This record gives sequence, structure tokens and C-alpha cells, in this order.
Amino acid sequence: MSNKLTPQTPDRLTPLQVANMRSGLFRRVERQIGEAHAVVMGKQEWSPTQARVFATMLNKVVPDLTAAFVQHEHNIQDAPEKMTREQLETIAAGVSTIIDAEVAE
Repeated sequence: MSNKLTPQTPDRLTPLQVANMRSGLFRRVERQIGEAHAVVMGKQEWSPTQARVFATMLNKVVPDLTAAFVQHEHNIQDAPEKMTREQLETIAAGVSTIIDAEVAE
């Protein structure tokens, strides 16, 4: 299979083509890590453009992890058909207790 776009779908990439592109970016970034380390250590200099290009490529292969670890907890219970005003206010206020989730079968 070719890595070129086909004439029938010039604006769409197949999953394999995307994977190949990411793999190529990874290899290029991997080869530059040592040079980037030398820049950080002050042994080599990069122009601002070189630094931006490297940072952009790095972000394509290693996404920003600061936003990647979001933990959500869900508490699923059978809700009564009618809830009291107090129950509804507790839910609306967000003060219900959080418990560890258990898998129920």
C-alpha cells in the first residue's frame, strides 16, 4: 500500500497513512533528542525557529501530559421515582459523598 493520497480521496488519510506519518515524526524527533539536550545544557544553540519546530514535532509524538490525567468518578444508583427537596438540593449543591466505585454484576 502506498503512503500517497489516492486521487479519489485527496483530502483524507487512511489510519495506516496517519500511523506512518506519526512513526516518521517519532523517528525524526528521536534522532534530535540528543541535540535538544545539548541545547538545554548550553552546549549548542538553536534559533528560535529551530526550537519552535522541534517543540511542535515533539508535541505531535508526545502530547502534553498535564491535561491527560483527569479522573472521573461515577456513582450509579437506582434513583427513586420521586425525590425529596432535600435530596435534590444535596445533589444540586454537589455535596454528596464520593465513594470508591465498585463493579456490580
